[in-house]
Amino acid sequence: MRILIAASCILMAGSVTEASAGLNFKDMKDWAIVVSDDALPSDKYAASEFQSLFKGTTGIELPIVSTPPAKKNNVFIGAGAAMKESPVGFDVEGLGEEGLHIRIKSHNIAIAGGRPRGTLYGVHEFFEKYLGVRFLTCDDTYFPPAPELKPLPRANYTHVPPFSFRWSYYRENVERPDFAARLRVNTVTNDEKFGGVTHQSLINHSLMRWINPAEFGKTHPEYFALVNGERKLDVGGGGPEPCVTNPEVIDIVAERVIKELDANPNQQNFSVSQNDNEAYCRCPRCEEINQREGTPMGAHLMFVNAVAERVEKKHPNVKIGTLAYWYTRKAPKSVVPRKNVQIQLCSIECCTYHAINDQNCDKNRKFCEDMAAWKAICKDIWVWNYNTDFACYDLPFPNLRSIGANVRFFVNNNVKGVFMQANGNGTSGEMSDLRNYVIANCLWKPGRDSWPLVEEFCRLHYKSAAQPILDYLAMIHDNVAAKHLHPGCFPGAEQVGLTPEVAQRSFAYFEEALAKADDDTVRQRVEKASICAYKAMILSGGGRWKYENGLCRREWPEAKYEGLIDHYMEICRKHKMTMATEGTPAEQYFEQIKRQNNLAAVQLENPCWRLTLLPEENGKLVEMLHKPTGRNLLAAMTHGDILRGTHQEVAVKGYEHEKPAKFDVQVEGTSANFTKTLEDGSIIQRRVTLDPQAPEKISFEWTLTHKGPQPKTYQVKARPEFDPGSNSDDSKVISMYVKDGGWTLVNHEWKNNTGPDAEMLNKAKGGGFAFFNHEAGFGAEVTYDPAKVDHPSLWWDPDRPQVNLEVFSPASELKTGESLSLNYKFEYLKEPPR
Repeated sequence: MRILIAASCILMAGSVTEASAGLNFKDMKDWAIVVSDDALPSDKYAASEFQSLFKGTTGIELPIVSTPPAKKNNVFIGAGAAMKESPVGFDVEGLGEEGLHIRIKSHNIAIAGGRPRGTLYGVHEFFEKYLGVRFLTCDDTYFPPAPELKPLPRANYTHVPPFSFRWSYYRENVERPDFAARLRVNTVTNDEKFGGVTHQSLINHSLMRWINPAEFGKTHPEYFALVNGERKLDVGGGGPEPCVTNPEVIDIVAERVIKELDANPNQQNFSVSQNDNEAYCRCPRCEEINQREGTPMGAHLMFVNAVAERVEKKHPNVKIGTLAYWYTRKAPKSVVPRKNVQIQLCSIECCTYHAINDQNCDKNRKFCEDMAAWKAICKDIWVWNYNTDFACYDLPFPNLRSIGANVRFFVNNNVKGVFMQANGNGTSGEMSDLRNYVIANCLWKPGRDSWPLVEEFCRLHYKSAAQPILDYLAMIHDNVAAKHLHPGCFPGAEQVGLTPEVAQRSFAYFEEALAKADDDTVRQRVEKASICAYKAMILSGGGRWKYENGLCRREWPEAKYEGLIDHYMEICRKHKMTMATEGTPAEQYFEQIKRQNNLAAVQLENPCWRLTLLPEENGKLVEMLHKPTGRNLLAAMTHGDILRGTHQEVAVKGYEHEKPAKFDVQVEGTSANFTKTLEDGSIIQRRVTLDPQAPEKISFEWTLTHKGPQPKTYQVKARPEFDPGSNSDDSKVISMYVKDGGWTLVNHEWKNNTGPDAEMLNKAKGGGFAFFNHEAGFGAEVTYDPAKVDHPSLWWDPDRPQVNLEVFSPASELKTGESLSLNYKFEYLKEPPR
C-alpha cells in the first residue's frame, strides 16, 4: 500500500524543488500581482486572495495590476499572455479543471492552473505549502509568526487532484463558499468567483423523480415492484421501486432523463438510481435475473445499462450513475456496466472506527470484496462514505483515525469522486470544525493521514487548550478499541463505548480545556467543541431516574452536574446547532429533553414485578423490574434518555404515534387503565395488569374503536425494547426462539436481525417467541393468540444491545364503531424455552 501511495503522490504532485538561497519576503515590498483583464472571475478572485493572504502573512500589501510594471518582481496569477511570455511562463494544458502549477524563481512567481478552479486552488496551495498558512475555519486562518517564515525556494510544483468530486458534507461549507474554496471543496456553489461547482453531480436516490405512483399508480400498477405478491404504492424511502424489467418503465425513464439532459447540456453525469427502501421488484422476470446474478443489482444494472444506451445516442459524453447501495452493493456475476455508467459504491454497513481495509474488522471485509469486484468491471467508481452519527449528530464519534486510511483506500482503488457524508443538513455537529478540516484536506491530498491533521488543527485552533481536547479524542478512540466495538453510522451511546466513567472523563477533559483557554475567543471555540461531552453526559453520564410521589426525575451522580441539561441547550443555541439527528431539529429535541425533567408516572407492583409507566408519553412502560432477581428488562430508567429502551404499542397504519400524546389513567389495584382520544374522535384503550393468579406474567390489552365518519385502515404493533444484558452476536450466548409447534432456535450465525433463519419469524404461528441470555441466566417470552395476530417480528442489534420481540395486529379497515384489538403477555424466563 505504501508503495502505491508513494507512486500516487509522485504522479499527483510532480514536485521538483531547485536548490537556491531563497527569496526573502522583505525583498518583495515592491512586487506586483499581475492578472489579465480578460481573466476568469475565479482567476481575478485568486489575485485578491493572494493579496489578502500575503498581507496577512508578511504584512506587505502588493498592488494588483493587469500588465506587469517591469520584467521582474511580479506574481503572475492565471495563464494570461504576460505570464506565458515571462521568465516563469508555462502552459496549463493537461491540468484539467483543477490541476495547478506553481513556479518560483528569484524575481518572479507564477501560479496558474486548469479552468475554472486550478488557479484559485493554486493560490491556496502556495500559501499552505510555502508559507505555512492553514485554513482552519471560516473565521480562523492561521498565519505563522514572522520569525518562522522561511525564504521561498526556487521551485516547480504541480498537483492534479485525483478526485474530480470532493464533498466534505458540512453545512458550514454551503453557508461559507469562500471557505469551502479554501478547503478545495468543489461541490457547494455555482458562483464563478469561486470557480463554480464541478459538473459532476452526486449520484443519489432518483427513480421516484422519473416514475412515481402519483402519476402511474392507478393506471399502471405493473410499473412498480412486486413484493410478496403485491404491488404496494405506499412505500417509504421515496416510494416504490419500479419493475426494472418492464420495457415501458425503461422507455419512460430514458425519455425523461434525455429530456432533462437536453435542458442541461453542461451536465457531465446523471443519476438513475434506486429509491431509499429495500422493496425491490421480485416479479418472475426480475427474480430470474437476480437469482442468476447472485444479487438484486443484476436486474437493476441491466435496467441502468438500457437507459444509458439510449442516452448515449443523444448525449455521448454524459455518464449515467447509479448507487451500489444496500441490496445492490454486490456486483453481479456476469452483467457489467456500460462504458458510460458510473457506480457510486456506498459503505453504510461498514464499521466507522476501523479503516475500511482493516482485515481484522469482519464488518468491513465484505465491502473490500465488493470494491474489488466493481473495480474489475468498472472504470468509473465513486464512493459514498459516512462520517457522522445520523441518529445523534452531537454524540462523540470515534472515526478520526480511520478517515485518512479510508480515503487512501479509495484512491488506491481508482475511485474518481468521494462524498464524505456528515451532518450537512445542520450546523455545529460533533467537532464539525475539526472534522471538516480533516476530511477536506484528506480529499485534496489522499496521501495524508488524518490523525496528524487532528493534532495540527487542535494546536492551532485551541492553542493552550489543545492538549486536554487531544487527550479526550485519544481516550474515546482507545476506549472503542479496548472494548472491541464496531460502531456504524447510527450508533447509540453504548456502541461508541460510552459508560458513566467515560462520559464523566470526557466532560472533565473539556472542563480542563476551558480553564486553559488563552482568551475569550479560544474559550468560545472550546465551548462549541464541548457540546459532544455534554451529550455524552446526558445519555451516559450516570444520571439515573427515580420514581417519587407520582413523578420520575433525574438524579445526577454529583451535584456539579445539576443544571447540565439547561447549559447544554444554552451552548447549543449559542453556537447555532440546528439539527439533533438527521431528521430531528435541535429545538424539537430540546423540547423532548425538557419534558423529561419531571415526568408524571404511575407504578404497579406485586411480589414479582414493579412497573413504571408514563401516561403523558404515550403511556410508555419505562421500568419492568423483576423483583426476585433485581433485573430490569428495560433500559429506560437506568439510561440517560428515559424515552429509549421502553415498551409501548406503536401505530403502523391509521394514526401518528411518535408525537407525544397524553393518556388518561386510572389505577385499580394491580391494573392500570389508559385512555386516549385521537383527533377524529377514535378511542384507544389500554390495560396493563399484574395478574394475581399468574404473578410472573404481565398482561396487555389494547383496543382501538374507530369513531371517524369514513372507514379507515389501522394496524398496530407491540414494541418492547428489551435489554438482553449482552452485546454478544453468538447464538450460544444470546438465543432467539420462535414457537411453531415446538420452540425453535432462529438466530444461527446471525450478525444482526436479518440472519439466515429470519423468514421463520414471519411464518411461525405458534403463539410465542423469546430471547435468553445463557451467561446471565435470564430472558423474556412474549405470548399471544396466533389467530388474532398477523405476525411476530424480531428486531435485534447486538451492538446496542437491544432485542425487540414485536407482535403485529392484522391490518383492518374499520367502519364507525368497529374495533381492533391486540392482546399479549410478557413473562420473565429463568431458563431457556424447551
